[in-house]
Amino acid sequence: MMTNTDALVKGLNPYDMSLQPQLMNQYGIMYPLLVFPFAKIFGTSILIHRLVSAFFIFASCFLISLVLKRMAVPILLNIWTVLMLYASLTYPGTTTPIIDPGSTGMFFMLLTVFIPWFCKFSYPSLIISIICGLFAFYTKLYTFLGALIMLSYLFLFVSKAKGLFYGFLLLILSTISIMVVDATLPAYFDNCLFTSVNMTHSWSSIERLQMQIVLYSGLHQWILILLGGLFLWASVKIIRDRSWGIITKKITDLPSSLKLTDLKEPLIKLHFPLVLFAAFSAAFVLYISLGRHGGAILWYFFQLLSPFFLVGSAWVFCRNTYWPIVCVPFLVLNLFTITADHDCKYFDKNIPGWPEISLLISQHEHILNSPLIAPLLVEQNKEVYDNGLTEYFISGGQRSPLMKTLFKEDPRVLVQEMLFFEGIKDMVRKKEFDLIILQPKLLPVGVGDAIRENYKFEGNLTLFAPQDRKPYSVTVWRPL
Repeated sequence: MMTNTDALVKGLNPYDMSLQPQLMNQYGIMYPLLVFPFAKIFGTSILIHRLVSAFFIFASCFLISLVLKRMAVPILLNIWTVLMLYASLTYPGTTTPIIDPGSTGMFFMLLTVFIPWFCKFSYPSLIISIICGLFAFYTKLYTFLGALIMLSYLFLFVSKAKGLFYGFLLLILSTISIMVVDATLPAYFDNCLFTSVNMTHSWSSIERLQMQIVLYSGLHQWILILLGGLFLWASVKIIRDRSWGIITKKITDLPSSLKLTDLKEPLIKLHFPLVLFAAFSAAFVLYISLGRHGGAILWYFFQLLSPFFLVGSAWVFCRNTYWPIVCVPFLVLNLFTITADHDCKYFDKNIPGWPEISLLISQHEHILNSPLIAPLLVEQNKEVYDNGLTEYFISGGQRSPLMKTLFKEDPRVLVQEMLFFEGIKDMVRKKEFDLIILQPKLLPVGVGDAIRENYKFEGNLTLFAPQDRKPYSVTVWRPL
């Protein structure tokens, strides 16, 4: 991400095909654009990027507090929900609080969903929602879910006419934006759309989904126990009061609630809370796709599901007359559970390994780098050869038969890939790098032998990465 911000600061187009795969960026243009003004003034640094991420985390928490206030949720539950959401978005092992557009995309997604709700689904609010949905799409692809949630909710539960208006305008504006972006940022959709689409299958795993469900449930165990207890109590009350007739009548009346012809009416004339609909929609998307992604642990759960799940839970709790007595112990326990493993030491740049690497970088000019040290190179205004996404560039050049009709394959993708790695091999043979710092398992294609022939192995260093709190070994090489 920092390499794209740095390119903007230097007046370059980060999606120019001639700059690929060196500036490969899978996550969209909005986040670098938002960081750009501050980087222009204060320099492209890790701190500036993290401050922008922090702003959108706090903005999302503030928005959720407004939603809870509008729902008449008591202030104590409001504070608890915001603290839970904040703890989720800063949870160890996720990328949300570091150099990542996750918090930015989530904020736009929440605006997409809640602005119409605040404005009683007026037409102006729907237009604003669509614009926010497009901002989300160009920030992080999956946060476009907010626009799909709003489209389906309008059609099903608000008004078919408004749903059709929303869908038609969304299609028109999306098409226009895609045409403009494709014309001005030639490598954009290769980077940000087709890389993800083409890698989804290879990264998908039902075992990963099961593991994440277990982890997420464990972190929210006291909420789930409380919800289960309240559901059980409600069932006992129904049996005790013999209220089956009311439930049966609602079920039998459901077919008559379908409104197929009147466009002003929703498809289903039923009061279904938006927040619960959004939570179920997010859970469905996680189950069929994103929750199976092998490259992320709980990121998508926290960013897509947690805002709606926590708001929905707080709303359910406050409907119980004795919620302060019944709920507070469980809520405090759950807040403790999700924050017990938070530890800021992993974000300390002074932990062993990083000072030594920083010193090495400052003493050399041309460094063939591991993605781990890319941010340090950007901060010191030195060229980055692998920003962590470079290796995925080639997968973005492929299209399915259907997609080929909408987006033609660009032959320059393969050419740029070959030129880039051949260029690196040539620089290694000519010893143009005065230092090489690489992870052994991430040696550039075909470069390993050339490095061993022309460079001397100096040793290993261990670096702790804050995004997953794991140690990574990097090897250090100098020219023979």
